[in-house]
Amino acid sequence: MTSLQIAVTGIGILSSIGRNKQEVYESMEQNKSGIDRIKSFDPEPFISKIGAELKMFDSNDYFTLEKEKSFDRCSQYAIVSIQEALEEAHVDLVSSTIGLAFGTCNGGLNSLEQQRSLEELDPDKTRNYPFYQQGDTVASHFQLSGPVMTLNTACAASGNAIGYACDMLRHGHADIMIAGGSDSMSTSVYAGFNSLKALNDAPCSPYNEQYGLSLGEGAAFVVLEPLEKALAREAKIYTIIEGYGLSSDAYHETAPQPDGHGIRKAVEMAVSQGNVSKEDIQYINTHGTGTKANDPAELRGLRSYFEDQFDNIYVSSSKAYFGHNLGAAASIEYVTTLLAVEQGKLPATLHFSEAREGCDHPKLVTNTMHRYSPKYFLCNNSAFGGHNSSILSKNVFHPLYSSPKNNTNRQTKDRSIAICGYGTIHALASEEGSLLTNLQQNETSTLQLDFSLKNYNKTLYERRMNPLTQYSIGACDLALKKAAIDESEYETLGLVYGTSRGSLKSAEKYLGSILDRGVANASSVYFPDMVLNSTAGKLAKKFSIKGFSSSHSSGGVDGLQAIHYGTTSILDGKQTTVLVGAGDEQSTLSTEIDKAMNLTSSSYNITEGSTFLMLADYETVKEKGLQQLASIKGFGQAFHSNTDLYVTVEKAVVQCLENANLSEDNIDFIFYHNNDVTDTEAFLKLKEKYGHLPVNTLNHLCGYMESNGSLFHTQVAIELLSLSKEDQQSITQSLGWTKEQLETGLIVSTSINGNSMAMVIEK
Repeated sequence: MTSLQIAVTGIGILSSIGRNKQEVYESMEQNKSGIDRIKSFDPEPFISKIGAELKMFDSNDYFTLEKEKSFDRCSQYAIVSIQEALEEAHVDLVSSTIGLAFGTCNGGLNSLEQQRSLEELDPDKTRNYPFYQQGDTVASHFQLSGPVMTLNTACAASGNAIGYACDMLRHGHADIMIAGGSDSMSTSVYAGFNSLKALNDAPCSPYNEQYGLSLGEGAAFVVLEPLEKALAREAKIYTIIEGYGLSSDAYHETAPQPDGHGIRKAVEMAVSQGNVSKEDIQYINTHGTGTKANDPAELRGLRSYFEDQFDNIYVSSSKAYFGHNLGAAASIEYVTTLLAVEQGKLPATLHFSEAREGCDHPKLVTNTMHRYSPKYFLCNNSAFGGHNSSILSKNVFHPLYSSPKNNTNRQTKDRSIAICGYGTIHALASEEGSLLTNLQQNETSTLQLDFSLKNYNKTLYERRMNPLTQYSIGACDLALKKAAIDESEYETLGLVYGTSRGSLKSAEKYLGSILDRGVANASSVYFPDMVLNSTAGKLAKKFSIKGFSSSHSSGGVDGLQAIHYGTTSILDGKQTTVLVGAGDEQSTLSTEIDKAMNLTSSSYNITEGSTFLMLADYETVKEKGLQQLASIKGFGQAFHSNTDLYVTVEKAVVQCLENANLSEDNIDFIFYHNNDVTDTEAFLKLKEKYGHLPVNTLNHLCGYMESNGSLFHTQVAIELLSLSKEDQQSITQSLGWTKEQLETGLIVSTSINGNSMAMVIEK
């Protein structure tokens, strides 16, 4: 693998120990902790009464009354910290293509819990709830036009976001990326951790004899750009990101794998991509939640990788400063590490007295910052659902560091990726997971999905498993069967999953337990499914998938984003095979959200289901004798900021064709996954411009699936392309298409907020 060589040229932070980077660093130097008694809600019913809230934050200092009402706290925190980062980076906001990778665990949950009901919800508040909404709101505020994606991998989300942003830069999809995370204090989330008995009634101190975590809130973001561009404009560089890794424990919904294998694999991936020696890594900012299970497991995983060298590596956890910031944890810990390293110091683990069993380490930095300048350092994070992230960075302030010459182009050359399996669970899907036959026969008498994973394969089912997880496991199993992957190889697979809302039936049950019984009696059974990455975590556990692993939201392009992110993981050498999927689930709460997002005004029925594809590089296809159903040739992605959506769609299409090294003349048909609310005119303009081609949507037949629709359209395209010329003609003639043979298809998708994606696939 080639190292990333991505420069951090601006940072912004908002936490319980400061409203900006200067205040935060001063608090760290003074060994201050922001953990104190909770004031935003009554903490009396809980085991712990403390948390790390933003005490000095006043939204009136940053926003007009109108803006303050339209932005929830998660969005407000993000905007403030991003503004600080952008001002420092001095980037050209007008002529640059800038994207956003937004990590969050809670998203707009505050806007839902404020209503104290799950029925007849207020549309304005409910519109802030979908987990992609905060990222899209922030992107619109800054009028960004590049890739916009919300990473929902719980407490690893903002680390995942930084890695994703690096990939977008590396593969030329943006000039600059903003990456990080934001989360605000939530009563229902606090109640969930209370139900798991994970909280500490004293300020948390990871690795200390007294265990338990302290929840916090805040945001931190970094401005990222290719190193050569940062050097060319003589920007301040905080660090150079050399590599990152993602993995899945495939072990448990809320507990880490005891031997720490998952975090070891993420670290191994990051170091491998960075092409550095393990001996050069001299500091690790660990996830270190302070919980009984996490701390020793993480140290075991690190020791198993570094072996005896581990005793020479400085280690600390920053969470004792500002609590566990959930989706923002990784980025806040990363930014504070950068602030400390710039001054030749390492963050400390505060409130420390004595290491508990399994947590002793000879170079644990405790109680006060330690003066040291590491050559390379890691920032690690882990999450519910078993997701892990690790970021490898070079210390540009190290005494032996020399600035590289501005003559290195690190961007990789894209190449095709094979699709060798598919499977769909949907009302129109066959038992084998195929779609084309039923769509061709127009069998649309009902779109009601009647699927039971227990009946499909009882060994894959677990008690109280929500429908979204059942659909997704079923579709994943069908794709694995179609690809004929041996079960012994599942552990090496990667997994990228898109869902805009997660399981809202689980959310209904969890939030309902609070409404019915009070916060002190919140359900510990349904709380873990409140995080959107829980479905991906259960998929990984059920099939023992332990490779590159991520989960995300976008409100309409989730499926194509899953394919894209899975593709980049293969192109960068992190994986040879990746499962990519998406899923939607209907519920009473999802209907309320549909109303708030105005999706109920669409001419399409709103439906549910899941689709999975198996991706592989050509060497693996040849080596393992896998079937090649189609090839992925290129991608384009754009976000619209107060402009005609069609302009954004066309930008994504043009970028996609350039990325695939193709012209319009090479395209034989276009499938457009549209919502028919915000993109109706864009669809008509696309049909007009490409009038010589069939431009179709399948949503009038299969219904609208927010997350899964673009993957559904992709599978139908794959099935079409994989047919013989004669079989293709029988279908195209029945559709009135003039093309005699189909070789290349273009898939286009748009979200409710104007995120647009395009992908080219070939026979």
